[in-house]
Amino acid sequence: MRFLSSLIALGLPLLGVAAGQPVPALSLGPVRGVQLFMGAFQPGAAEGSLLAYARREGLDWTATQNLFAVQVTDDGNHFLDWRGVGPGAAGPVFTVVRAATYVREAQALLVLNREWCQGGRCEQRSTFAWLSGGALRAVPEPEVIPLIRDQDFFAGRVPACLRGVTLGVQYVPSRVGITLAALPVVPDTARRACEASGVNLSAVTRPRLLNWTASVGKFRW
Repeated sequence: MRFLSSLIALGLPLLGVAAGQPVPALSLGPVRGVQLFMGAFQPGAAEGSLLAYARREGLDWTATQNLFAVQVTDDGNHFLDWRGVGPGAAGPVFTVVRAATYVREAQALLVLNREWCQGGRCEQRSTFAWLSGGALRAVPEPEVIPLIRDQDFFAGRVPACLRGVTLGVQYVPSRVGITLAALPVVPDTARRACEASGVNLSAVTRPRLLNWTASVGKFRW
């Protein structure tokens, strides 16, 4: 998966004990956050994730969880990483769901990223929402994420195959600490053009690391 190389580039450990953030009650944990998210989730027609499948099929929470054959739920680090394979119109779809909660007093910000892949092509969506009092309130990305320009993802000169291309962003919660990885997402057309011209996207783009600032309830550089 493309996110692993990006996390390694950031120097992020994949295992460990979180530091700098209090351990939340389960009511502020990511499992509860994802459960509440599913209660109101209205997936777009193009979304092929297992969460979208569960919602369209009307599955309850237990059945939804059972769709994921591999589940890492780390309550101490308020993090989860669930993976599973489900049906798709053009074949099996592999889904990775990653979520974490970032505590601010009696509430926590849920960051939920879902990525699904089929036939070598992956798509992803990220959701931000405040979790408090047994309820979830969606929050617009600009309220909790600093402005990220396409140029921020380049360490040097922009290659010709990416000039004028608008990049997407994938937000991947960290299992350790209070950080959030922002990964550049290159559109398929541009990716193919770069590959055809011999451009190594991992070498010309870079992930960025954001830090949770509980005092203001948002991420900063």
